[in-house]
Amino acid sequence: MKSSFVRRIISVTCVLLAALLLCAPALADANAWLNTDIDGALTEDTPVARPQDDFNLAINRDYLLGLVIPEGNTGAGGFNSLRQIINEMRLDAIQDETLAGHDAELVRRYYNLLIDWDARDALGIEPAMPYLKALRAIDSLEDMTAWFADKGRGGITAFASEGGVGGSGGCLFAYSMSISEDDPSARVLSISPIGLSLGDPAEYKELSENGRVTKEAMTAAWTALLNHLGFSEAEAATMIENTYALEALLAAQQADLEAHKNPANIASFWNPTDLAGIEAMCGAFPAGEILKGWDMDQVNHYNVTEPEYMKALAGIYTEENLVLLRDWLTVHTVEQWADYLDKATRDDVEDAQNGVLGIKGSESDEILAVRTIFRDLGIPADNLYIAKYCTPQLRDEILEIIDAIVAEYHKMLAEETWLTEATREKAIEKLDNLAVRAVYPDDLDPWDDLEFQTDGNLLEAALTAWQYARDKELSKINEPVDRSEWNRFIMPTSTGNAFYNPSDNSINILAGILNGVIYQSDFSYEQKMGIIGVIIGHEISHAFDPAGSQYDKDGRFASWWSDEDKVAFDARAKKLIDYYDNLVLFDGIKYSGTRVQGEAIADMGGMKCALRVGAGVEGFDNQKFFEAYAKLWAVKVVKSTELSRAQTNEHPLSYLRTNVTVMQFDEFQKAFDVKEGDGMYLAPEDRICVW
Repeated sequence: MKSSFVRRIISVTCVLLAALLLCAPALADANAWLNTDIDGALTEDTPVARPQDDFNLAINRDYLLGLVIPEGNTGAGGFNSLRQIINEMRLDAIQDETLAGHDAELVRRYYNLLIDWDARDALGIEPAMPYLKALRAIDSLEDMTAWFADKGRGGITAFASEGGVGGSGGCLFAYSMSISEDDPSARVLSISPIGLSLGDPAEYKELSENGRVTKEAMTAAWTALLNHLGFSEAEAATMIENTYALEALLAAQQADLEAHKNPANIASFWNPTDLAGIEAMCGAFPAGEILKGWDMDQVNHYNVTEPEYMKALAGIYTEENLVLLRDWLTVHTVEQWADYLDKATRDDVEDAQNGVLGIKGSESDEILAVRTIFRDLGIPADNLYIAKYCTPQLRDEILEIIDAIVAEYHKMLAEETWLTEATREKAIEKLDNLAVRAVYPDDLDPWDDLEFQTDGNLLEAALTAWQYARDKELSKINEPVDRSEWNRFIMPTSTGNAFYNPSDNSINILAGILNGVIYQSDFSYEQKMGIIGVIIGHEISHAFDPAGSQYDKDGRFASWWSDEDKVAFDARAKKLIDYYDNLVLFDGIKYSGTRVQGEAIADMGGMKCALRVGAGVEGFDNQKFFEAYAKLWAVKVVKSTELSRAQTNEHPLSYLRTNVTVMQFDEFQKAFDVKEGDGMYLAPEDRICVW
């Protein structure tokens, strides 16, 4: 199970560099757009902007100047502040004694273990020592295989849950449950490369600035942890060096981030096989023995995402590499434990990484406990949130907006002039078969049979929770998919997010996103359409983005496009890719249009649909609509977060999500009297909307 400090390092690391976006050819005055995302880029001395020149700055200037990043956080505003609101609400639900039942008792018991520092400090590092002793005693590949094949050791931490838990260590490959690309009614055990400390395999060939700071932060955190566990500075340095060396061998066999984010490569990651095929593929590497130890040898369907990686493991899993393997396994096992030992260990590890990343202070122990609970006991904790905050009235409100967006999207597709009739009918058929999951499920799936001791040994409780979650998620591996079922292992409903799942052609609008700046019942209709309406349209648009468009109405990976329409679609997507490729970020670092194309297309498709809904409402004010949308993306983040997002994230940077999106529409140009020569002007022939 990947520890929180590792996840945060991977998600936020980068260098602290300049804040301006240089100009792209299609923009009249792009270098007038200040990247207000970065803390400190906007000051009182920053000139006031006209909406016609820099819409994001004009609308959000005063708000951003007063925005302060809370201690222990990487950012504030927008979804950053939403997460902070949600965690406070989650804490209130956990502490609400009026919420009764096994889930409530289980979660509160775990919460009390987390915040009982007297008990945790009294135990110190002792809970970890039996495991650490066993790790350091490994002196043969047979011993290593025994660890890998132990369901409660390697089997936990190699499990890459659909919710993103695990997959960073425990074995040289990860596994997860997914849905068959060929048959959406069948579940598949996916076998994939293990996660890497630097994230992108390309970092092990040529270290970027982002990779350099990631490595520095990882090294600092690991050193602090290993020192607390009794290793000297020299021993820790050697173990960390060996960890990177082993990962370099693994990285050389993996597809890099750009390849994974390229929708053109989806088919290459679908390689169905059976257990015998996996064993033949791996040769001397004991994959079959390991899967048997995990109770994963009686699975109906397997998929190997990267066969060449699995084939290469036999050449890496050798006696010559045993020391590298043992040190790598040790580092990636103990990193799971930093949040479960004594306070000095936890604080020193956090301080070490925060010092590199530029994060000030720490969140409260109570909020850190909430984060851990939702990582380890996500569904029972989520049930408390649902009981306290989710109402049929809220669900009805959101379903009404979803119905309006879907109905307008239907018209939008029907009127799309560049599609031929046959493809248009298929697109509408896919929309008509869309599964909608709104706010919360009716079946809360209580974890009634999970128990753990309250003896103060938090680490043992965590291991019990991890094993239970793994077994529960995988218990349905050979059962047919129930399309009506909510999979809260992907995301708890209290998560501040929404998503489209191409494997079952569903949109999932989660309860957590309906808070803060995103949604309030008393928002004006313009605010609702400009924020949650665009978000809902965004998720629907993913069904027709370069990745989602490769799946049919049932979630099967199959083309439903005519050759003519596919060429036209690709040409429209290429125009958007080229636009973003021409943006140069931070001292010459180029943006990747290939990586952000899906999210950028969805932003524009969602806005087009929401604008069309508004056009049918008498007195609808487009200015208020666009202003609400701009406020959604008003954020302030530490600089390390911004460049990490610029170099690794599939979403455009927040200020670009405002400016680039709104300037595509005549409604914006008219609402704010934008004229040729203004910084927000984009000629109709240069616009990059795909839909």
